[in-house]
Amino acid sequence: MSIPADDPTALSRLFHLNSEPWMNEAAYRAGPYLQQFRSHPGAPRLPLPPTDPGGVEALAMARRSTRAYRPEPLPLAMLARLLRAGYGVSGPERFDSGGRFLRRSVPSAGGTYPLEIYALVARVQGLAPGIHHYDADGEAIEALRPGPWQQAAEDIFYTWPFVAQAPVILCLAAIFGRTQRKYGPRGYRYVLLEAGHVAQNLCLAAAELGLASLCMGGFRDARLNALIGLRPPEEGVVYTLAIGEAATGPEAPPAAG
Repeated sequence: MSIPADDPTALSRLFHLNSEPWMNEAAYRAGPYLQQFRSHPGAPRLPLPPTDPGGVEALAMARRSTRAYRPEPLPLAMLARLLRAGYGVSGPERFDSGGRFLRRSVPSAGGTYPLEIYALVARVQGLAPGIHHYDADGEAIEALRPGPWQQAAEDIFYTWPFVAQAPVILCLAAIFGRTQRKYGPRGYRYVLLEAGHVAQNLCLAAAELGLASLCMGGFRDARLNALIGLRPPEEGVVYTLAIGEAATGPEAPPAAG
């Protein structure tokens, strides 16, 4: 397939549409975890001094990927705190020319902010079950598709058995053109970097609230986009997170990650 020279999004679109989950069930189920670290034995070494953990470090060390959730509702105020920490508007900045720029909780290439957060809500106090959108500028949750969505999600998420009881699954969807209009093919990389920033903010905010999280990249893109109502290839989900109260006891599988 040839790539049009005058289309800066063609290559990234081809990659995005052809990088659905690798259909290798054994790889998804394999264990134990294989970890590697690099060191340079011949290089001069200086041990790091001990330090008192600050707030961010303490939260980062407390974060865990949890694979079992209690079927308890999530307070709406907690969801609000998660969304604001993840991708909220931190305040306006005004320029001498009279323009206004809204800063948000993560760095964004060129201030383009290509992501939108959609919430698959199962049990959140004050919200009807269904698919909702976070309107960051309007400080609101918009109900897009009321009603159950779990039956469809069971065949979308490879990790569904782990998150079936989670009160909410957050989907980070990208509108690729927001960033790629300015940065072309490399803009696709910036979009993915930004999704990582948002996901880490969400994980740290969850840890601060005593909640568990599970970051998930194993999902069927086309089906999830259709469930939410997105319009590929111009937009699509790039990352998902389940958040809720962790289950405890012998029925809960061990956490990792």
